[in-house]
Amino acid sequence: MRPLAKAFVYYKNLTLLVGLAIFVWAVAHMGQELPHLPELALFFLIILVGELLPVTIPGSNIDVTVTIPAIMSLFLSHGSPAALTVAPLSIIVGVMIVHRKQNFRWLVDMSSYNTAMCTIPIGVASWVYYFVGGHTIEASPDVAVASMFIPLFIAIIASTVANAIIFTTGLSLNSGDPWRLSFFQSLRWFAPNFIVTAPSGILFAMLYKQFGFYGVLMMIVPFIVGRQALNMYSEQMAAYMETVTTLGSYMQHYHAYTKGHLERVASMSDKIAKQMGLPYQSLMFIREAGLLHDIGKVGVSEEILDNTGKLSDDDWNTIRQHPARGAEILAQMKHFERIVPWVRGHHERPDGKGYPDGLSANDLSIEAAVIAVADSFDAMVGGPDEETQRVYRVPKTKGQGIDELRYGSGTQFDPRVVKAFMQVMDREEIENGRQHTS
Repeated sequence: MRPLAKAFVYYKNLTLLVGLAIFVWAVAHMGQELPHLPELALFFLIILVGELLPVTIPGSNIDVTVTIPAIMSLFLSHGSPAALTVAPLSIIVGVMIVHRKQNFRWLVDMSSYNTAMCTIPIGVASWVYYFVGGHTIEASPDVAVASMFIPLFIAIIASTVANAIIFTTGLSLNSGDPWRLSFFQSLRWFAPNFIVTAPSGILFAMLYKQFGFYGVLMMIVPFIVGRQALNMYSEQMAAYMETVTTLGSYMQHYHAYTKGHLERVASMSDKIAKQMGLPYQSLMFIREAGLLHDIGKVGVSEEILDNTGKLSDDDWNTIRQHPARGAEILAQMKHFERIVPWVRGHHERPDGKGYPDGLSANDLSIEAAVIAVADSFDAMVGGPDEETQRVYRVPKTKGQGIDELRYGSGTQFDPRVVKAFMQVMDREEIENGRQHTS
């Protein structure tokens, strides 16, 4: 397991201190809620069940739960001290049970951190709710339901942003990924979960007001339905990612080197795009485009692609059509609309001498130019093993490959992309040097 970055460790400890301070404040103000222990215990169990049934974000080890309606209901019916005491206890117990097979020290450490990350946004939501004039049933038993909506909506927006910022900052500090990319990825999951499900907390709170203990029991069915909806969305995302993997794996049946090539191009394209600070949507899909950039070669015979001799004009024309064929394949699937022009243009050149369309620099997308550099470098250098290298070409050294990119900068390759590639290579060389000396 890779050691945690120092900056992340400091950030994690700060988050723990803030979360603990909020929890201690809440416990200190819980006196008036002691007569309601049975209801609080039931809320504890409902939130705990939500934590025990997490939905994993596809392609990551990050879990999302649907406990927000229950937590908001607890806050609206019993006030912020109750919510900020019961919810953290439920969350930390749930996280420790779900991840009980992990190393105990890691389990306690990261469970506490995750609980603190959840506690702070709950505190933000409750304090913003009060600040904008919201009233809870606990403080104002005759409060009108309609008067809750606007304060709760504002509070949920504040909580969602706080949650995304806290989570993103930690993720970015530990992984080194751009903060902006991690933030938008977080919002992609947190926003639907918070903004769509949280208002149902009002309904649950009113059920409690009307029916007491039994009203809390009535939350269970819509709670399960919400969890199932989130799970279905997760499954759709997983199906999309499986489609990418399946399409990319087709090439493995044709050429031994392809699997390593596709993964290396995808990885390098991702690094270059991040180095250049490309827009969020580009960063989201550039890796998939790298994995699928050669899908059009499925229709090209092995005899042509693995030919070690001189190719005929007809053979060259066939090969030069593979970007267009790949774009045609991907255009049939709505999920891949964004990357179609990137795949089609990954053999175009700034000087207009590329293929299949002969586009010039002004017409070539920056994403296609990124893939072009990553693809060309890996085609020249290949992987570490002989089987990952092309049979028709003697592989170049890394230095020779870099020299070729420099030589083609401005004609064959976009100079902005070449510059970013060099920066990525320089940084990796420094990082590898540190690893060797540590």
